[in-house]
Amino acid sequence: MNTQQIETFLKLQPQLKSAYEEISLLSKKKPTDQLNKFKLKFINSILSRANGILAKKYQPFPDEFELFDEDDMPNNGDVVFILSHYLTSLEKLRCDNIERESEYPHYWYWKTNNKLSDKRTDPPTIK
Repeated sequence: MNTQQIETFLKLQPQLKSAYEEISLLSKKKPTDQLNKFKLKFINSILSRANGILAKKYQPFPDEFELFDEDDMPNNGDVVFILSHYLTSLEKLRCDNIERESEYPHYWYWKTNNKLSDKRTDPPTIK
């Protein structure tokens, strides 16, 4: 990953997580209720940016899903399902692009051009 992709990731992941948490709450109350167009517009914007950074290699359903269709409004449960897969895919991308420094205390850093950057991150959660 390059520096710009890391910056995009660092903005995108919390937005996706926040959307997931919000729609999860709605889904627990009414899983089959349709999402409204206002929320769908923002979710599709997040997913579009996620598709750009994930590329086909990491997209959860590269040949089956890209964005939600406004004409066929998804329900809360469907949105939660998709967002959870995107969160996992983003985490897999992150884990594949970080490395632990060899010096103690062994902090984790993003890799850019196969070198450790100065951007610290959390340890991997997916192998």
